[in-house]
Amino acid sequence: MRIAILGGTFDPVHNGHLAAARSVSFAFSIDEVHFVPAYSAPHKQSRESTSAFHRFAMVALAISPFDGFRASSIEVDSMEKRYTVDTLDEMHMLYPGARFVFVMGTDMYQDFETWKDYRRILTLTHIAVVHRPGYDFRSDLAAHQVVKEHEQLDLPEKPSVFYLPFVEQPVSSTGLRDASRKGADLKQWVPPTVCSYIERNKLYS
Repeated sequence: MRIAILGGTFDPVHNGHLAAARSVSFAFSIDEVHFVPAYSAPHKQSRESTSAFHRFAMVALAISPFDGFRASSIEVDSMEKRYTVDTLDEMHMLYPGARFVFVMGTDMYQDFETWKDYRRILTLTHIAVVHRPGYDFRSDLAAHQVVKEHEQLDLPEKPSVFYLPFVEQPVSSTGLRDASRKGADLKQWVPPTVCSYIERNKLYS
């Protein structure tokens, strides 16, 4: 089984996350994409995030139309800050024999060497880096392969790094929260069910 993992705070989940998941799923013939909302992200301590309950609910609503997309509570259930390396260890126990592809943006990959046990992460999973405007891909961190749009690849046995420059995510959760507080309509950027959930629960008002 091939499992792609999208981790993050998802505050809120948006169409950019879904686009990245679909692109990675196609490129590597993924069987399941697991969206893993963080209970509390170690790399984002500058503000209070929306409760894990609401963020998990938004992810579940966003992915409901897509076959093979799963909302994972593996980090939320821990009720503490979890590091990616620990989540990957647990995923290996839950899905023995599976091949994993961890998805991150160029913004996160720029600081990847500051992550806990980042070298070990590179032995536990393939890494698929998708482009985020304003953040260049760091080619010096590890040997990598550039994936072309509409290209399908067979995952090698040894975990590797792949860069998908064609996946654009011109929207950020931070920008959406700010826009919502100013009364903007988010329907262009988030799934309708998520937009309704935000409005109903007054999450960013």
